[in-house]
Amino acid sequence: MHDPVASGGSPVSASGTRPLKKHRVAVFAGPTGGHLFPAQSFCEGFRKRFPQATIELITSHRAQDLIAKVPAGIFDRVHYLPEFGFAARFSLATLKPFLLAPYLFLKSFFYLTKSRPDICVGFASFASYPGMMTAHAFGIPTLIHEQNQVPGKATQWLAPHMDVVAESFPGTRFSAKVKTVRTVGLPLRAGLVNAGGKGSALTAARPIEILVVGGSQGAWGLNEAVVSALGQLSPEERSKIAVTHITGKRDQQRVAAQYRQWALAGEVLSFCTTMNDLFNKADLAITRAGANTLFELAFFGIPALVVPYPHAGGHQEYNAQCFAAKGGLLYHKEDPQAAAWLLDQLRQFIGTPEELDRFSKAMAALARPRATDDLVTLAEGLIRKS
Repeated sequence: MHDPVASGGSPVSASGTRPLKKHRVAVFAGPTGGHLFPAQSFCEGFRKRFPQATIELITSHRAQDLIAKVPAGIFDRVHYLPEFGFAARFSLATLKPFLLAPYLFLKSFFYLTKSRPDICVGFASFASYPGMMTAHAFGIPTLIHEQNQVPGKATQWLAPHMDVVAESFPGTRFSAKVKTVRTVGLPLRAGLVNAGGKGSALTAARPIEILVVGGSQGAWGLNEAVVSALGQLSPEERSKIAVTHITGKRDQQRVAAQYRQWALAGEVLSFCTTMNDLFNKADLAITRAGANTLFELAFFGIPALVVPYPHAGGHQEYNAQCFAAKGGLLYHKEDPQAAAWLLDQLRQFIGTPEELDRFSKAMAALARPRATDDLVTLAEGLIRKS
């Protein structure tokens, strides 16, 4: 059963007369931005509602670079685990999770016995599995959040045992064993939410601002399709657009040189730490279909041309399908026809830029700006019941 979660909640007791006690929260999340960013957002929201809470993050060593960029004061402590996942093909690496599992479960046992959190909250990936299952065995309240339309293996295994399962996309494909699911959307980081507010409206007096983001995985394939499509536009067509393209380090110089040759307005970046500035000025995005990306675009009301990352289980295509069905974006598989498809869509928007307004409104309707608050409310409710 998929139910929208009720919003609200405050840092006072059920009677409304005295503050809640100092909560202890353990958050388990995978090492990539797709898992860590929603975990960060939840922790920001929980600490805002309960400033005295103790919040500890458990992730794997691969997350260290991302953790270093998280604003200070969100996590009281971060614990790093060895990498824990299953190789796509059978090899010696396939045995690693089986060899590590006893150690990770034992480590979770000692950690939870010592820290005694009031709640454990999981954000997918195998890094969350031992701790969340151990918490369930201990009777500690458990809440997991799934970012994608199709859950990963760790979430599928955990979901039937958790007290509450929260989803980003309505109708996430959980097994029939999961009895109650709450629809909250995807929690967005406070830095983005606080910077929300679109820039100037699109008019014939200025070019269409296009933002291209390939993500940390698979940027090369999207870069190739975009550069190929832009190369087939006429000089007159290119004069009607401005492109901000985040390529990753590998392709920055090559793509920048090509844009200079075309005299294409815009900027080519390897990475950007102020995405809110780019979102605020964008009229159209060309991106992958990671859950974070789609919900960020929805929050800023940016329509998108999407080429889902074809690997990692293909879950991005299902994310794209969900938003496309509501009119917020158009998508195409990454294949030899992707560049031609992008070219056709760009020409449509260049010729009839007013169409972007319709797509923008549809995309904005998919936003869940209260996702963080709603997830914190679910956690608060579980703590009260324990």
